[in-house]
Amino acid sequence: MSKSEYAASLDRLIEQDICTPLDIRKAKVEAEKLASPEQTAKIRHAERFLGALGDSNRIKILLLLSKREMCVCELESVLGMTQPTASHHLGILELAGLVERRKKGRWVFYKALDSTALELLRKLVT
Repeated sequence: MSKSEYAASLDRLIEQDICTPLDIRKAKVEAEKLASPEQTAKIRHAERFLGALGDSNRIKILLLLSKREMCVCELESVLGMTQPTASHHLGILELAGLVERRKKGRWVFYKALDSTALELLRKLVT
C-alpha cells in the first residue's frame, strides 16, 4: 500500500467517526515506541517464548518437567519420540528460557523453570 493509500484509509476512518486525528497520532507514537531496539528485542523474546509453546509435544514436555526433573531418555520413552526429536523440542524450550539442563556423566537431565507459562498451561489443560 502506498503512502497516499494509507492517508486515504485514515481519512475514511476519520470521516466515518471510527477514530479521530488525535487517536491516530497517539497510535503512531505507540507504534514508534514498539520499533525501538529495546522493544524489538523484547518482542523477539516474546516471539521465541510463544513459539516454544506452539507445539503439543513441547507443551507435554513442559508439563512433565514441571512435576520433576527428567532425563532425555525418560522423556523419549514416555512420549514415544526419538532422541533427536526430544532433543530438538528441549532445545527450543531451553532457548525460550522455559527449561534448563544439567549433565551427569553421559546423561542430560532437564527441569522446567518456574514461569508464568507453566501457570497458564496448567490453567488451560487442567
